[in-house]
Amino acid sequence: MTLDEGATHEIISRWPAYKQRNCALDVNSYEGSYCSDMRSGIKLIRDHHSNLEELGDTTWSIPQEMSDFLDTLAGIS
Repeated sequence: MTLDEGATHEIISRWPAYKQRNCALDVNSYEGSYCSDMRSGIKLIRDHHSNLEELGDTTWSIPQEMSDFLDTLAGIS
């Protein structure tokens, strides 16, 4: 999977596009810290994408610890 495809998959699989739109329209769309956790998770993925790109990687990879943390932010685990 390319860097862009991988990063997109990481985001969409945890925070569907419609929920992203809802948070953008109204930060209180969901209970608790869903929207702020989503923003934090997306920022982590974007930063990781940039780091991989700077290293010259062309395929997506993510450490298991980061994946687990993103799942926690998304309320999956």
